[in-house]
Amino acid sequence: MERLAATFGSLVILAVLAGGLTEATMALGGRGSLANDILLRPLKLGASPSVSPSTTPKPTVSATPSPTPVATPAPTPAVPTATTNSYPIVHMRVGKSASTAIVTDLNGGTVVQLLSDSDAQWQQVRYNGFTGYIYKIYLTY
Repeated sequence: MERLAATFGSLVILAVLAGGLTEATMALGGRGSLANDILLRPLKLGASPSVSPSTTPKPTVSATPSPTPVATPAPTPAVPTATTNSYPIVHMRVGKSASTAIVTDLNGGTVVQLLSDSDAQWQQVRYNGFTGYIYKIYLTY
């Protein structure tokens, strides 16, 4: 076993040579192992030790495609509805009067869509493709 002191620029290495590796203590307290041939290489003045580039292939980074966003359809606004009350038959009429023609007759318990035209007595409704008016007392909201 041989003891050795070496300098690399401003770096001082105190080393113990044994076999092919050298246990080294740096002047600033760091410890490590060096290959003996590094300590035996001539040092060029003013040059700092160079590190040879690694021949280990660098990992390649491949982009993982992010999932394609799926468009969520906008919710269909709920159509307001009412139910014809328990009278056996409720008339859906062409206009807002009991004297207008009957579009269709609805059984009690039939659900109808409410349309925007209404007043204190009549409600415009849609049922099964028909549009007409029902007297409001015959509807349960």
